[in-house]
Amino acid sequence: MPSTERFSELTEQARRDPDRVERIEEAKARALDEHASYRLAELRKALDVTQVELAELIGKSQSAVSQLETGEIGLSLEVLRAIVTQLGGRVEISAVFEDRRVLLDA
Repeated sequence: MPSTERFSELTEQARRDPDRVERIEEAKARALDEHASYRLAELRKALDVTQVELAELIGKSQSAVSQLETGEIGLSLEVLRAIVTQLGGRVEISAVFEDRRVLLDA
């Protein structure tokens, strides 16, 4: 029968292994990037804008918009601002803590 470990024990082992911590952080960053890309496609579709139309608005190719939405290329803050501005919105950046949220960019 395989040995059983508590999740807290596994978590503690991971924290003590710098290589594992780095891999976990890289995986988190990739997941967040993928989520942001998916949300970009969702926003574009909700506003009834095609990839071609968005590409024209921000001065990129349709292929670049597609790559942004699939996470093939990273979504920079500058490009995100351009997209949101062209779609009629604005980007707000905040730092979130347990007890408060601080708006960093309006």
